[in-house]
Amino acid sequence: MLKAIQSGYRLIDTAAVYGSEEKIGQAIREAISSGLVCREDLIIQTKLAPNNHGYYKTIKGLEESLNRLCLDYIDVYLIHWPVSRGDEETYREKNIETWQAFSEFKSKRQIRHAGVCNFLERHLLHLIDTGYGCPEIHQLELHPGYQQRGLVRFCQERGMVIEAWSPMGRGILDSPKFVDIAAKYGKDIGQLALRFSIQKGFIPLTRSSNLNRIAGNMNIFDFDIQREDMEELDMLNSNNGYMDIWSYKRQQMY
Repeated sequence: MLKAIQSGYRLIDTAAVYGSEEKIGQAIREAISSGLVCREDLIIQTKLAPNNHGYYKTIKGLEESLNRLCLDYIDVYLIHWPVSRGDEETYREKNIETWQAFSEFKSKRQIRHAGVCNFLERHLLHLIDTGYGCPEIHQLELHPGYQQRGLVRFCQERGMVIEAWSPMGRGILDSPKFVDIAAKYGKDIGQLALRFSIQKGFIPLTRSSNLNRIAGNMNIFDFDIQREDMEELDMLNSNNGYMDIWSYKRQQMY
């Protein structure tokens, strides 16, 4: 993480369930103490663990993340999944309580911005109807093979910032069409996928332990994908491209 900050990254994304908050907190302290950055230069984003939904558990979840990160506030705090294991019948009520707590966190300046991950339109409408405000950020799986166009349109019409997780996809980028378009611009397929997100208006979230890849992922602002190539990439979209994990299936079912 320190190498990423040294390379120019300023948005740092983590989550309680990733088990990385303590290490990220350490990297943040090192970067600040060395004079590399100020706290205000960084956007630290983490997510509430699914087993901490509900008003009081949400308060506890934030406290635990703040302690692990060794921070006084978190820039962006997200609900990781709309439906957690065991809450299939009560998730609506728990989400209301959680969103109320998020609103209070903002009032107390414990968090700067509140958002969600992996919510469908019906889950979003339920939150919006609580009266505690519309999510400011929505983090979704988005890449050329899985574009979720209707959901993205719904969010953008309501002013939500869209973040793309897994912006490089899985497998779809190895298609001959994608490889040929990347070669046309003198870029690798990862850089082309990240540029695709940028031109769609998304903030792509990347991760890598390879220093060359970390630096290379920043090298996407010196070209534009031409309209005809964007149209070709759009043709790679499939509504069946989401990750085959139970958390995703639960979201689709409820």
